[in-house]
Amino acid sequence: MQPEEDDPLKLYCQVFGDKNNPALVILHGLFGSSTNWRSIIRQLSDELYVVAADMRNHGQSPWSASMDYPQMAEDVAALITDQNLQKPALLGHSMGGKAAMTLAQMGLAPVGKLIIADIAPVPYTHSHETLVRAMMEVELRGVKNRSEVENQLAESILNPGIRQFLLQNLVRENGHYRWRINLQAIENNMASLLDYASAQTADNQTLFIAGGNSEYIQADKYSTIKRLFPNSTVETIKDAGHWIHAEKPSEFIKLIRQFIC
Repeated sequence: MQPEEDDPLKLYCQVFGDKNNPALVILHGLFGSSTNWRSIIRQLSDELYVVAADMRNHGQSPWSASMDYPQMAEDVAALITDQNLQKPALLGHSMGGKAAMTLAQMGLAPVGKLIIADIAPVPYTHSHETLVRAMMEVELRGVKNRSEVENQLAESILNPGIRQFLLQNLVRENGHYRWRINLQAIENNMASLLDYASAQTADNQTLFIAGGNSEYIQADKYSTIKRLFPNSTVETIKDAGHWIHAEKPSEFIKLIRQFIC
């Protein structure tokens, strides 16, 4: 039986470490997957029981035409219940961070500390539609290798690092390439993904980690962060952009260990 549109989706997840250790749920950002976090997970799983999820319309998780933060938060709450996790910490990057904050604000599941990587509980005006459109316009029929796909992406995406990140969503099945990400749903729901509507206060101890070269968490966001998450602090990693966990993994892991362990 297919789930109703409003029902939580059963998210795919990978688990690492000793289940007797404190639990940490990792939620990736837009265009990402749990696989992107493997190097971070390997280092944290010595002290933590890590559950890394694929969010709806990403990775190996189910697809849905609808995609907003309350729905994604409900997906994660269902995952916490299914995995029998007792008040886990949540680590969310960008889109995953907004889902984690929404879950805590709505009180959908008992959770402990929050780590929010380079995103604030505010709407943003920039758009990733250029990236979505570039991926949708790739002609996959007849493609023989990943380089051919990258060459097509390069026509509109100049940054090679971003191209390589997006190409992690390219999979080969039965001799053909396909995107394992629901690009149509992401395009249709981009306004919801950029928005942030949760206005409740969450008392969870929360660490916001900002990239020093990123525009996502700057001083003008601090008052909103403190109002909605009064038990929060902001730490900035110098010379890091939006993908701080990939650009400065040692500094990123150090802050997490200090906060959780």
